[in-house]
Amino acid sequence: MSEVVSQFVLLCEDQMHERMVRAYMRICGYESLERRIVRLVASEMTSGGNSGWVLDEFPKQLNACRKRQAKTLLIVLLDVDTFTVEDRRRQLNERLKASEFEPLRSDDPLSLLLPKRHVETWIRSLNGEEVSEEDDCKAHRAPDKKVVRDAARILYEWSRTTAVVGDTCVPSLRESLAEWRKIG
Repeated sequence: MSEVVSQFVLLCEDQMHERMVRAYMRICGYESLERRIVRLVASEMTSGGNSGWVLDEFPKQLNACRKRQAKTLLIVLLDVDTFTVEDRRRQLNERLKASEFEPLRSDDPLSLLLPKRHVETWIRSLNGEEVSEEDDCKAHRAPDKKVVRDAARILYEWSRTTAVVGDTCVPSLRESLAEWRKIG
């Protein structure tokens, strides 16, 4: 983003989402995250239905970021699950409309990260594994901190404007690279 972001609002489903975003932000040079990030992690706010909680919370958070005077970036990491990326985007717009807010705009203070099927798919893809977005990558052992940090490092490299993206990059990850660049 062209202006310095004074606050980040992270809206995500679970701790794996949060770990991935935070690892990426550290690589971008955001060392003192605690004072600059507001965490809204569905798995800590509700039991079950984490994607539903994020969808419900999204309009309120985006509207607040749109109104804030200081530069704020809303980072939404929401698994697409068995939907398409466009379906998820449409669901977010429907939630905005139901809340009587404007639909998504290109100038929104928003980084919208939508992994098809799970963020674990992206993590495995970034670490050089051949995966399909139809595979249930959550069925495998959960990635540890080192695996997530390694994935974030590769993600940072792939998200640069002149980057050569690796062969294992899945389509939804490739589509999200510009959204990751908004963060740093």
